Amino acid sequence: MIKLLFKNLKAKNWISVLVIFGLTVLQVFFMMQIVGYISKLTGAVQASRENGVTQVWSYGFYMIICAILMAAVEVIIRFMASATAATIITNLRQKMYDRVNEFAIADFASFSTESLITRTTNDMQNVHLALLTFLKTAFVAPVTMVWAIVLLVNYATGSLTVVMAIWLGILVAAVTILLILIFPKFKVVQKLTDAINVASRENLTGVRVVRAFNAERYQEEKFDKVNTEFTKVQIFASRVISIFSPIVMLVMMGLTLSILWVGAYALNGLQMDIAVQSFGSVNAFVMLASQIIMSVVLLITLIVIWPRADVSARRINEVITHEVSVLDPASPKSFTEKGTIEFRNVGFAYPGSDKEAVSGIDFKVKQGETIAFIGATGSGKTTIINMIPRMADCTTGEVLVDGVNVKEVTQKDLRDRIGYAPQRGFLFMGNIKDNIAFSNPDLTLADVRWAAEIADADSFVSKKRNGYDSEVAQGGTNFSGGQKQRLCIARALASKPEILIFDDSFSALDYRTDKNVRANIAQKLPDATRVIIAQRVGTIMDADQIVVLDNGKMVGKGKHYDLVRNCPVYQEIALSQLSKEELGL
Repeated sequence: MIKLLFKNLKAKNWISVLVIFGLTVLQVFFMMQIVGYISKLTGAVQASRENGVTQVWSYGFYMIICAILMAAVEVIIRFMASATAATIITNLRQKMYDRVNEFAIADFASFSTESLITRTTNDMQNVHLALLTFLKTAFVAPVTMVWAIVLLVNYATGSLTVVMAIWLGILVAAVTILLILIFPKFKVVQKLTDAINVASRENLTGVRVVRAFNAERYQEEKFDKVNTEFTKVQIFASRVISIFSPIVMLVMMGLTLSILWVGAYALNGLQMDIAVQSFGSVNAFVMLASQIIMSVVLLITLIVIWPRADVSARRINEVITHEVSVLDPASPKSFTEKGTIEFRNVGFAYPGSDKEAVSGIDFKVKQGETIAFIGATGSGKTTIINMIPRMADCTTGEVLVDGVNVKEVTQKDLRDRIGYAPQRGFLFMGNIKDNIAFSNPDLTLADVRWAAEIADADSFVSKKRNGYDSEVAQGGTNFSGGQKQRLCIARALASKPEILIFDDSFSALDYRTDKNVRANIAQKLPDATRVIIAQRVGTIMDADQIVVLDNGKMVGKGKHYDLVRNCPVYQEIALSQLSKEELGL
């Protein structure tokens, strides 16, 4: 955790930390002044019988002033510590979010969605709490301890020192045992937090499937198992930590009683004047010893919090330091063509796999042409088109867009030329206009409506009470599958890109709407190169090139008319959907 914090401390954070340290020294100074005046006050009580109460009032007044100043300094320290901790965590959270945004598909394989959410929320909170506690106690505890030990030399005797050492040893030994017991549990707690998030997210996102199969009881038992295990670990850790306060109180009371007993034994038989003065020293010793014990308690409190925060910090650091697989080149090149895509013997293997998911992919598309991919589920269609906008990088061969290898241009320049409609229509919470204008928030309503008309979405949007200002729920759950797909197609069209990628984006549309949308795109964006993945032969029959895939390999390439006669795989797919007469066989 220390390593993570040091890496992310900025100059203003260091200044705040130094100021907090300086204020802490000032706070401890006022605290020790009070202890010194208490010792003097005991002697002044005896003297007041002869000289009046002037000296008592004087010492009391100074103690009140010191207490007020000490409280004021502590308030400032707490304000600064809270602001500094919040600033550091805000920067850390932003850094983590930015890194996740840079992840390619291969990088997401290293972290589950649920784990990333836990690391951004729960783990970040653990680090925040530890950092806040650190800024409040990490300085005051050692400064107080050192200062108290220096002053203690004036009042200590051999017997009093032994008493304090014994009780301090008991406290340290007890806390060490507690830490040994709970430290492994903190690692388990964070893993179980991930598991709870997985179970919750699965149940929420798959609620329709759960209810359709009457599997509520099964899901409840599945969640209950994880939740019960999490609860057991939490209860164990809480019970161990709950022993901490009684042990501290026992040590404090035991130390005070032991010092007073030893002091009383030593004062027995002394003259009254000497005894009063000696009692003042014993009283001061009690207070200084208590300050030392409280300093140890503060450090132990930090130590108790630290193990869980350290586990969380390691998990956060794993994300921040993760080496992204897709990076921009040091010297990016300029594009030499427009609207062209070329694959040169391309292959791709997922991380950890010794076999390529796709291999030997070779084709070229010119500006304004349409290329389509078809094949069985898992044949590699989506894997291939993901390499065009560099969602993933090929492991062999070259992928060229507009005449340049995609690895030799910046990701921003590359993706500015591409409009992408995903396989699963995903909408962001907000309104319809903002979702369609997602690539360029400056688009006018006319531009948004133009894109929606091409995607055949304007018909249902215009019927809504607020039109394009109508609300979109998270994930677009207040729209049907076909409506979400049409809005996603409109989003891809809105920026008028050179290349349009449709990853099975017409699957939820009926044949008529499918045909109308494709005709509108061809008419309104004739120069745009179109890349289509489809399961329906009717969607891709008019494509300039059709690539047929089987188990990650190209088994056919050409126009529909040729493939339906010469490619057995394509012929089988086509005949399963259309009759021989419709196919012209």
